[in-house]
Amino acid sequence: MVAAWSVPREGIVPALILTSACFLAGGLAGCLLAAQVGGAGETSLTGYLEAFLQASGQGAVELPALWTQIWDTFRWPLFALLLGFTALGVLGLPVLFSIRGFLLAFSIAAFVRAFGGAGWLLALLVFGVGGALALPALFVLGVQSFLSARALAARVRGEGAGHVLWGRACLTRCALCLGCVLGSILLERAVVPALLAGAAGALLNG
Repeated sequence: MVAAWSVPREGIVPALILTSACFLAGGLAGCLLAAQVGGAGETSLTGYLEAFLQASGQGAVELPALWTQIWDTFRWPLFALLLGFTALGVLGLPVLFSIRGFLLAFSIAAFVRAFGGAGWLLALLVFGVGGALALPALFVLGVQSFLSARALAARVRGEGAGHVLWGRACLTRCALCLGCVLGSILLERAVVPALLAGAAGALLNG
């Protein structure tokens, strides 16, 4: 199990810093955009979230189709994994993490803007329960893929063979990340609806 995480130490920290910085930059942009939404857009977004809150409090929120939820959850780690097979991942992975951070932060900020302090609790339940497993998996795959993409880019430039991270250890990491993503989907379908219904009911009756 320990060997599964044996990747070049000199590359882990820079890759993690880069992916984290892109994620945070995208998140900042998402927060700024949510703060700028006004007029009809703000009314429509607030109305949608209030309807969602009402439905959650009544236990009437319908779960998304299973395959839709699988795609929504798996697409981010899947794209991160695939970008590790090409030198273009050096550019594609920062973009991917920026987009993921943007969408997540915009969604959270929308809840907070609509419901104030209570929005943090709702956003935590909607995005945080499953995200506690899915996001670490995304970063593990993202760092792994960035190191591999960087090695491939070095080969393209003729700067050496590099260290491409595909092998048994890579498969083990991917399997562990797959388990995390599946666990995220399970939590979002089996646990989040009940927690959300309780929190929404308390907010509506409070």
